[in-house]
Amino acid sequence: MGESDTVRFRNVLIVPHVRKPGITTMVRQVASWLEENGVGDCLLESDAEALGPDAPGRVVASLEAVDLALVLGGDGTMLHAVDVLWGHDIPMVGINIGKLGFLTAAEIQKVERALEDVFSGRYRVSRRRPIGCKLGTDASREFRALNEVVIGKLARERLIHLSTYINGEFFMRYSGDGLIISSATGSTAYSLSSGGPIVTPELNCFLLTPICAHMLFSRPMVLDARDTVKVIVEDAPERLALSVDGREDVEIPPGGTVEFFALEKTIKIVELEGSSFYQTLRRKFMSPPAHVEEE
Repeated sequence: MGESDTVRFRNVLIVPHVRKPGITTMVRQVASWLEENGVGDCLLESDAEALGPDAPGRVVASLEAVDLALVLGGDGTMLHAVDVLWGHDIPMVGINIGKLGFLTAAEIQKVERALEDVFSGRYRVSRRRPIGCKLGTDASREFRALNEVVIGKLARERLIHLSTYINGEFFMRYSGDGLIISSATGSTAYSLSSGGPIVTPELNCFLLTPICAHMLFSRPMVLDARDTVKVIVEDAPERLALSVDGREDVEIPPGGTVEFFALEKTIKIVELEGSSFYQTLRRKFMSPPAHVEEE
């Protein structure tokens, strides 16, 4: 569950979507606010180089000194920040400058108000469990995803066939375009668009959602976080791939095996006080009733 105790943040890493138009101005605005309020700000070396000579702040020497990551972008930038910060247990607060921004806490138009809330202690930390997967028997071929891992086709012509085992027992042979293994956080991402259920992001579970299944039983499955799933790819001429949070594609050999499991290590995402998952869900995906005004 979320943490109610607050922490005084003294050194903030700004993680921007460096290719977004006007991003340097946004970074400077945030850096100025932090400096005026006695908070240190820094950038990754690669981000500072991408922003150019007008980039504010200093380059971070070590992530060990960072208390908070302020992510300027959409969900893709948040997923990038997860990779950057993995293993450092640094909370992330997202400011949305993208289209959906389901993982973010506030829109860029309200960035200073959001910063005031965070630095006044009006926030909570939500711990999210990513999905882990291992390709074959090689332990070095392990991957993690905050949202989902997808087994999909690299060519469209034919169906693929995947045999699934849950906790070592044969469960089902899926035929279709692929299979999504999603975390609870990722239930509002690709899994949702494929007919999967929405679950609260702190629920200890993960999801199994077929893509365009050619079979009578094709319901998504909600699994306990203690479960493990093994998928065996049947020998076929089609090339298949693992897509990890939509950012990394790894080819799966014919007859290959992929194991999936919920990771114990969690990701800390900062949520502002007064907001909830259900409010975010309504705001991002639904229209309010006539008697409720949008904020």
